[in-house]
Amino acid sequence: MVTPPAVQAYLRRATRLLPPTAARRVRAELHGNLHQSMLDARLRGLNEPDAWTAALTEAGPALPAALHLARTHTLGLALRWLLAAGLLGGAAYAIQGTHPAAPTTTTTPTTQAQP
Repeated sequence: MVTPPAVQAYLRRATRLLPPTAARRVRAELHGNLHQSMLDARLRGLNEPDAWTAALTEAGPALPAALHLARTHTLGLALRWLLAAGLLGGAAYAIQGTHPAAPTTTTTPTTQAQP
């Protein structure tokens, strides 16, 4: 069974905001869900092209799905980056504050001989 181009385009649009590794995993799972929806539509008496169309309609628009998937799969990554940046910034600030001031040389006034 060949996946129609409309389904492949939907899968690309729905996973375009994800990192490549996550996109491949999510695309495979989403394809499986669409395929199951298509099979359910076939049991209702639709032919295969109409069943794929029904599955895509049931899945909803790709943009809200893409935003939801990005929020689900990349929020943890964004939080890890923010945490790492905060830790590095805090460490840099701490190191900056612990350096002793540059040594200063003090000169003592010399006493001049009184005639």
